[in-house]
Amino acid sequence: MKGFERLRPLAISLLILALVFGVWTLATTGATKAPVVDEEYARLVGAAAAAGQRSAFPTPGEFLTKLREHLADPFYDRGTNDKGIGIQLAYSVARVVAGFALAALLAIPLGFLIGMSRLMFQALDPFIQVLKPISPLAWMPLALCLS
Repeated sequence: MKGFERLRPLAISLLILALVFGVWTLATTGATKAPVVDEEYARLVGAAAAAGQRSAFPTPGEFLTKLREHLADPFYDRGTNDKGIGIQLAYSVARVVAGFALAALLAIPLGFLIGMSRLMFQALDPFIQVLKPISPLAWMPLALCLS
């Protein structure tokens, strides 16, 4: 009975996954009588939505086929805007690591300086207090402009 208790979370997870895929399949397959989207949007997304025959969202089968294609050759390079998912992932991870390293190189010594010197704490505290309430999300446009 203990072995079954350990498998219950796995069974529930698989059941939830099957339910999600089932709802996804039902939502994206089958004919509809009315167009799925308005006329202007249908012109933007293509013939499938314009015909009103099926959802413009991919089915689970289409998704898995495209995923298999992307994972079959993740490091291809066919020009400026056509690179494999592995190369794109490597660029993203490199940016995160570079950003963290740059922040650490600046923030750690500055933190030591502020912690060890009362004068520097008092001099830098107003700047810290002004910047502290700004949401990290608000810095994103600035970060995107500088990258």
